[in-house]
Amino acid sequence: MPGVITFDGDCLIVLRRSLAKVAPEEGCALLIGHPPKSLDFRKQNVWLIKRIWPCCNVWAPEMLQEERSGELENILSDQNEATRVHLSKLNRFALDPKEQLKAQKWARANYLQVLGVAHSHPDGDAVPSLIDLKWGLSPGLMLILDKYGTMGAWWKSDEKRLRAVSISGLDKK
Repeated sequence: MPGVITFDGDCLIVLRRSLAKVAPEEGCALLIGHPPKSLDFRKQNVWLIKRIWPCCNVWAPEMLQEERSGELENILSDQNEATRVHLSKLNRFALDPKEQLKAQKWARANYLQVLGVAHSHPDGDAVPSLIDLKWGLSPGLMLILDKYGTMGAWWKSDEKRLRAVSISGLDKK
């Protein structure tokens, strides 16, 4: 679990542009780098993101079929009629498993690893939604770019608990 994440080179620019490019749909990307290697970074538990792997959002309504009788359906049915969520690429993303495998192979070949996932909330805030909590990595690092260009980082535990993670060197936009 990272204490702080930081971006190498122009990774933050690439991430922001690739996520914003597909608006109003949610964009997604994999974060590639490595946990702390130097003694200074280990003390602060700084994870370095060295590459951004932009991904296509392959979410489709058929993906919901397996969840209809599960926890997601309960989340959706508990909402009142005025705030009921209608899932689409406007508020949901899914990573292509083939892209994930390619990214993992590339990372290993370059002595790096996939550290987490980034996605956008083009019409929301930089905090995980109930849907992100249900379907997100567990455990895992999650970065979210919101409608204002603000970015938030979160660690999701196996128990689906969230902890905010600091982003080093992050400016307002």
